Amino acid sequence: MLDINQLMVFIRVVDEGSFTSAGKSLGMPKSRVSRMVSDLEASLGSRLLQRTTRQLSLTEVGNEYYNRCRHLIHEILEAHQVISDREHAPHGVLRMMVPMVAGSGSMGHFIAKFQALYPEVRVEVVHTDREVNMIQEGFDIGFFLGDLPDSSLIARVLMETDSLLCASPDYLKEHGRPQTPQDLVSLNCVKLGEGIQPEVYDLINTETGETMEVKVEPTIVTNMMAGMVNSIINNAGIGRVPYLLAGESILNGDLVPLFSNWVNRPEPISLAYPSRQYLPKKVRMFIDFMVDEVDELNRLLDELPTPEEQLSAFSKFVKASQGI
Repeated sequence: MLDINQLMVFIRVVDEGSFTSAGKSLGMPKSRVSRMVSDLEASLGSRLLQRTTRQLSLTEVGNEYYNRCRHLIHEILEAHQVISDREHAPHGVLRMMVPMVAGSGSMGHFIAKFQALYPEVRVEVVHTDREVNMIQEGFDIGFFLGDLPDSSLIARVLMETDSLLCASPDYLKEHGRPQTPQDLVSLNCVKLGEGIQPEVYDLINTETGETMEVKVEPTIVTNMMAGMVNSIINNAGIGRVPYLLAGESILNGDLVPLFSNWVNRPEPISLAYPSRQYLPKKVRMFIDFMVDEVDELNRLLDELPTPEEQLSAFSKFVKASQGI
């Protein structure tokens, strides 16, 4: 008969990479961990792990067994967590993936406010722009800008984000302010990303609905949003900066938006998670929290007629939330 505890220990050993690490995470002696895995192998009649003094590796059978069982074990643990959560406040570790651009902007205050509201939840945030397999890498929540890389994810669009073409006042004083999008090709460009390929601005005219694509050769390329913004502020050239991230720099005069009637095509910001089944309370509460926060922010911005007033209101909104 299958002993579910033996199976759970085996899964943990593989996830942790050693009997010692698995024992520490489970709070049991290494000898007991090893014995439980040996008992599981005996009941199956197959060796699951190759053991040497230096390393631990899965056999072919062990690899197949692990891949077939690990999702089931995780679902069992999630089901147990859901039932437990019904009687308790959200708790545990909430692990989320956030794009670099959001991590450099206003995301931090939302996370800080959520953790202050639910102090028993510890939040682990991983900022990355690489393609992430949320299930395999153990993420509870992922924020995505643009299209989702994995259609199997459950997603909720929170809002659309605009970005502004900006430059510093001193750079424009020296090189002249562009009058049309085509004028951008004669200016230095700071690009966010990797590779020296042209920066492509996909623009929409807010008055006529006309669209235009402009390709500009970058003079500086960086994969850090903060580095890009700092370069633009320090007179390196033009660049595309997310609207809410540019706000404070525009208000204090460090950045100047280049056009009043041309904007970059908006992209959706989605909150995604692997499954609707057995959703832990910490995840459900964070989703509800983010939806409420974004709705409140949108309500504030919709009531204000000018971009300057919207930027000022957003700045106050962030500062108020940080004071909680």
